[in-house]
Amino acid sequence: MELQQIKYFLAVVDCGNFLAASKHVFVTQPTLSAGIRKLEESLDVKLFHRGSRIATLTPAGEQFVGVARQSYNQLMSIKSQLSNEPQKIVIGVLVNVHMDHVAKIVGLFRHTHPHILIEFIIEHDSELIKLLSEEKIDLAIVNSHTQATNFMPLIPEKMCVAVSKQHPIARKKSITLDALNGEQFIERVKCGFWNNVHELFKEKNITPHTVMQAENDEFVLSLVAENLGVSIITDRATPYDVAFIPIVDFEIEQYIGMATSTTNTAPHIQMFYDTVVGQYGTG
Repeated sequence: MELQQIKYFLAVVDCGNFLAASKHVFVTQPTLSAGIRKLEESLDVKLFHRGSRIATLTPAGEQFVGVARQSYNQLMSIKSQLSNEPQKIVIGVLVNVHMDHVAKIVGLFRHTHPHILIEFIIEHDSELIKLLSEEKIDLAIVNSHTQATNFMPLIPEKMCVAVSKQHPIARKKSITLDALNGEQFIERVKCGFWNNVHELFKEKNITPHTVMQAENDEFVLSLVAENLGVSIITDRATPYDVAFIPIVDFEIEQYIGMATSTTNTAPHIQMFYDTVVGQYGTG
């Protein structure tokens, strides 16, 4: 049993099929398939049910995956400590991504790799894409509306109307978008999905009355809490006196996820990616 074989196995688990997994680990599909076949032979079990488009774990595979992931991460961590590689990961974070999500994503890795330094750069989407392409950051935590390559969706976000708890809408369990017609509205400018919101308003002939614009989510929530207007934002834990009301006819989906460079395959960067994707899958 070799470390590379375990890496191939985990790639198939995380990507769902052999072709996507081979691209993820930058080898040909026959090379990856041969590595997994040797792993199965060494364990004397079959790890995958191989379909034409999807690979699913056998009972033996289900039993093996937890041990394989833990062992792989530990061995890669030891390898990283013994090498002369810089023990730092620079992560770009989209300015309006809720920090609770970032903390959960990074916390998964920090618990098992405490010796690796994490550095954050907070930026808007266009700047993050530029930094990623120039390899000035190793990974980016962004939302699905950011035009980033190699985006892996991780955490679904639920879009709601944010209102002051003094507002009449706060007493409702859910609303339709037309409830916002004529409402004093606070726009979240420089937000990835905001153009889609405007298009949806236009499609449904809904005209909120924009009274303020702000690009920082915390600022928006503080204004909403003072009952200065309502906004559309993701449901979240917040110290502000705000209610988040689901919108039943809101079709826009959003995920928080990771974007990666196609060329940066340093072991500690790969460990971070594998650890997080192994926990959250594909959203």
